[in-house]
Amino acid sequence: MDNLSVIIPVKSQDHCWEDLVNKLLSFEGKFEIILVGPDFKNMKSKTTRVRFEFCEQGRARQLNYGAQLATRKFLWFLHADSQLTNNSLQKIEEKILENNEAIYYFDLKFLQDGPSYMNLNNLGTYLRSHLLKMPFGDQGFFMAKSTFFSLGQFNQNAPYGEDHLLIWKAHQRQVEVLPAETTLYTSARKYQKNGWFKTTTRHLFLTYKQAAPEWLKCFTQKNKKRPTTAVAIFVKTPGVSTVKSRLAAHIGKDKAEEFFKLSLKATETVVMEAISKSEGSIEAYWAVAEPEQLSHPLWDSFKTVSQGTGDLGQRLDTVYAELQKKHDSVFLIGADLPHLNYELILNAQKLINSASPYVLGKTEDGGFYLFGGKNEISSSTWNSVAYSTEHTSADLIKSLGNSNFSFLDENFDIDNFQDLKNLSSYTKENLLSDQRIIINWAKTQLS
Repeated sequence: MDNLSVIIPVKSQDHCWEDLVNKLLSFEGKFEIILVGPDFKNMKSKTTRVRFEFCEQGRARQLNYGAQLATRKFLWFLHADSQLTNNSLQKIEEKILENNEAIYYFDLKFLQDGPSYMNLNNLGTYLRSHLLKMPFGDQGFFMAKSTFFSLGQFNQNAPYGEDHLLIWKAHQRQVEVLPAETTLYTSARKYQKNGWFKTTTRHLFLTYKQAAPEWLKCFTQKNKKRPTTAVAIFVKTPGVSTVKSRLAAHIGKDKAEEFFKLSLKATETVVMEAISKSEGSIEAYWAVAEPEQLSHPLWDSFKTVSQGTGDLGQRLDTVYAELQKKHDSVFLIGADLPHLNYELILNAQKLINSASPYVLGKTEDGGFYLFGGKNEISSSTWNSVAYSTEHTSADLIKSLGNSNFSFLDENFDIDNFQDLKNLSSYTKENLLSDQRIIINWAKTQLS
């Protein structure tokens, strides 16, 4: 399993992860191991297979951060005190080959370091996960990175049960939750320390309290379809195609490519935040220019769709028509607006669900940074627009009818050196970390 990132959140002053890492390193393969915790600010690894990443404590926060740093296509979330069997990786590989869009979990058994009643907990865990389809995070979830991000990641605001809530998101989105058909072991010390009856009944109560409203969502969604929005990000693969050629004329090809990669990351983060806040009603896609690059590692975080061939109008038509088959509305954006506010995407979704059949965000140079629609659009309409001109957005509005549009705030995308200057002085509030990184990068290019 070379294409696997193992993510392990670690509490402060906790060292039980050492045994788990040693076990993982005994397996063959070039998978990466990412340990995330508050004690790893200056931690150095003795092997390239293990990475230590600093993150403030909070399991959902640590898990999400590890996933965002992961460089492989599949994610395996493990608790630091997990104990594996010799066939753990083999089972992961088998199951991913069977269905690479599902969430898988291990059967859980408690070690003999707790009360004698723990066999009842073993049985209860089996029934809960196999019959009720409610596995918990200590059962070692693994899934494709695109599946994880499509579900909006772990809920960092949940007071408990972020793993439980992720599984309910999967049920609500009709993502399969399946057993890995092998066992993972964990400690039962907390049951010994806090009392078996007290700990077990508390877990049962909290599970019921969290599961009841989530089950109700599943039930109501079966009877009332919730609108879904596809967000397609139009991209080229750096190193394969030329990117940001007008910007490269001022800062050089290498710097332009560096900017593009940072802009990709910022755009990815913005869309992830929108997905998280949308409660599962947004699905993201990379719309990739080169058909042979759909499986490139850069595009692992979301599903992919090919732009097809032809000029920009034909490619917009191809992507819009393909995604409209699967979703109620489709948004088309680029990856050259790294300062885009995720709330704008959510606002655009509200507008298209309740007001107009189309939504448009214009750029200062006459183009558009976001187009959204829920109606079919003919190929002739897409191809009637002159793109990359000062009249592009006006032509599109004229073709589809001004009265059919809702409009977002005007913004600027990054095409040339002046746009980079504008980005360097961008000071809006609520910027995400990757947005701040690229703005600071832009400042260094001008200093």
